Amino acid sequence: MPLRELNREQMWLLPPALEELVPVDHPARFVAEFVDALDHEGWAEMEVQMDGDPMGAPAYHPRALLSVWLYGFMTGVRSCRKLETACREQLPYLWLTGWQHPDHNTLWRFYSGHRQGMRSLFKRTVRTALAVGLVDLAVQAVDGTKIRANASGGRNYDAEGLRRLLNKVESKIEDLESQNEAGEEPSAHRLPQELSDQQTLRERVKQAMEKLASSPGLKRINLTDSDARLMKSRQGIVPSFNAQAVVSRVTVPGEASAMLMTAADAYANPDDHAQLIPMLEQAEEITGTEAPLTLADAGYHSGKNLKECALTGRRVIMPDSKRKTLANPFHKDRFVYDEANDSYICPKGQRLRFTRYIQANTARVRLYRASAGVCLRCPAFGECTIDRVHGRGIGIGPHDEILRRHRALMATEEAKRASMRRGQLIEPVFGILKEQMGLRRFHLRGVVNVAAEWTLSATAFNLRTLYRIWRAQAPSHSPIGPQLAPAA
Repeated sequence: MPLRELNREQMWLLPPALEELVPVDHPARFVAEFVDALDHEGWAEMEVQMDGDPMGAPAYHPRALLSVWLYGFMTGVRSCRKLETACREQLPYLWLTGWQHPDHNTLWRFYSGHRQGMRSLFKRTVRTALAVGLVDLAVQAVDGTKIRANASGGRNYDAEGLRRLLNKVESKIEDLESQNEAGEEPSAHRLPQELSDQQTLRERVKQAMEKLASSPGLKRINLTDSDARLMKSRQGIVPSFNAQAVVSRVTVPGEASAMLMTAADAYANPDDHAQLIPMLEQAEEITGTEAPLTLADAGYHSGKNLKECALTGRRVIMPDSKRKTLANPFHKDRFVYDEANDSYICPKGQRLRFTRYIQANTARVRLYRASAGVCLRCPAFGECTIDRVHGRGIGIGPHDEILRRHRALMATEEAKRASMRRGQLIEPVFGILKEQMGLRRFHLRGVVNVAAEWTLSATAFNLRTLYRIWRAQAPSHSPIGPQLAPAA
C-alpha cells in the first residue's frame, strides 16, 4: 500500500483554534467547567484574590493554575516540574491555560499558598454529587491505607541514636570551625556551606530529641519528616502516614456503578481505632446525613468505638479483632453470668466469684476467679487455664456487654453478607488512587501538609467520578449543565 507523505515542516492551512485541540467530552473540559463555576465564596475559602494587583507584571489567572493542579492530580501528575513540562507539551494542559506556560515556581507558589484552602473543594465535590441524586448513602465503608512518606527509611533514630548523632555533628562542626579559622586554602571555599549544613542538622537533631522526649508513646523519630511513623505495608516497614477514607457508591447512567469519597483525612498514628468516629463525623457533616449502615474492618474494632456508635445511633458492622481467640471453647464469652450471685458459670459448670477490681490499661476491670482446687480437678485444666495457684480468672471490663452483643450480631448471616461488601466498596478506591493516580508516596512533609495532599487527591478522585456522570448525562455538543456546578 502507498505511504503517507511525512513533512515535519508542514504549515497550517488554517490557523487552529484552542477549541479544536480538546474533544468536547474530554475530562479537561469538565475540570475547566468545574473551576469556572466556583463562586466568590468558593475562591474566598481558598484565600484566593480574584481581582489581581493593578501594579506589576500581569499574573497567571487563578482559574488556570487551579485547573492545572486539579487535572494534574486526576491524571497522576503531582510534581511542579512535571506540571510545568505538561503545560508546554500536552494539549489538555495547553487548553486549560489558554496556551500559557506557567513555570514550576509559579505553580508551586499557588499550591503552597492555597493548598490548605483547597481542601474546601473536597466538600464541594461531594455536595455536587449529592445534588445529582445518584449517590447511595444507604451503605458506606470506612478504611485506611498506609502511604509512604517523603522520608528516608534510614533516618529513623531512637533517643540513644539521636544522642550519638548529635555528638558526631558537634564534633564535625568543631572540626570545620577550626579549619575555617586556620584558613586552609584547598577546602576554604567549601567550608561555609558545609558548616551551615552541619549547623542546620544540629538544630534538626535537637528538635527531634525534644519531640521524642515530650511524646511518651513515641520510641523512634524520622529526621527527614518528624511526623512520619514506621508502619507496616506491602513494601515492608517504612516511614508512612495513615490515609483514611469513607466511601459510598454512585450510580453512573449507562455504566457500572462508581465510588465517591465522602470523608478523607491523614494521620501520623498507624492505629485505626481512634480514627473511626472522626471519619464518620466528617462524612455526616459533609453529606448532611447519617448513613444507615457503616462497614469497617477489624482494625477499628473496640468496645469504646462500639459504645460510641450505640450512643449516637450509628449502625456499624465490623469483624472482631480477636477472632482466633473467640474460637477457644473456654473464651470468657462462653461463661454465663449469674446476676443474683454476681458470679459466672464456666462451660464445665463451675462458679467464678468476684474477687476485686484491677486496672487494665485505662479501664477498671472486675476480676472473677474460680477455686484453684476445683480447676486442678477439672478435666479441662491445661486447656481452660494452667494457673495452679489461683485457678481460672476472667476480667469483665466496662465494654464487655456491648462487645458480646456485637459478636452475636456478627454471627448472623445478614452481618456476614454485609461485611463482605466492605472490600468491594473501598478497596477499588485505594487501588485507583495508587495505581492510576500515582499516589504511592506523598510529595509533601508534615502531617498537616500530607492531609492537604491526601484531601486534594480525594477531590481529584471525586472529580473523576463526577466526570463520568457528566459524560453519561450531557450531550456531546453541550457544556456542563447546572446540575454539576460546584455546590457550596
